[in-house]
Amino acid sequence: MATTQELKERYMDLYDYMVQSKDPKNMKAFGCVMTEMMDVMLAKLPAEAEEMIDQLESIRWHQYLTPKEAEKIVAAMDPKAPWSRDAWKQAMESFGLPVEDAPHYNRCALWVEMNKTYSDYGEEIAALLGKPLQPNDADIITACYKMALKTLRDKDGVYDIRKYFLW
Repeated sequence: MATTQELKERYMDLYDYMVQSKDPKNMKAFGCVMTEMMDVMLAKLPAEAEEMIDQLESIRWHQYLTPKEAEKIVAAMDPKAPWSRDAWKQAMESFGLPVEDAPHYNRCALWVEMNKTYSDYGEEIAALLGKPLQPNDADIITACYKMALKTLRDKDGVYDIRKYFLW
């Protein structure tokens, strides 16, 4: 039997071959094997399988983060992020602000980007508004929301939240 490293190398070689070939037959073969692998994962490691599926969701979105990725990013922000996921969700609902816009961004990407905006530019936003910096202030929330949308919908297509925070 091959070693784990050898198997990983063979897998990566086959994956690279499939991607470079752009042949639908090769993509289908790879997809069928991946489906079988997912069946094994679901039976033996369902939490890990869910995380992998969450990560694959990124192919549907321009700006996407999994819930686990978003939690980790927000927890590491310095200065500290102002909104927990629940507090942010309540604020969005109370102001009637949409939290997803397919295929542009998902809710986790928006939550992270709004926290980043507040963390990085909150003092400047408050000064421009002539207000103290308060995370529950409607004008501060709206400003962070609008700035986050501007970043997530980057017209040049340069900004990638996954690359910015994860790669």
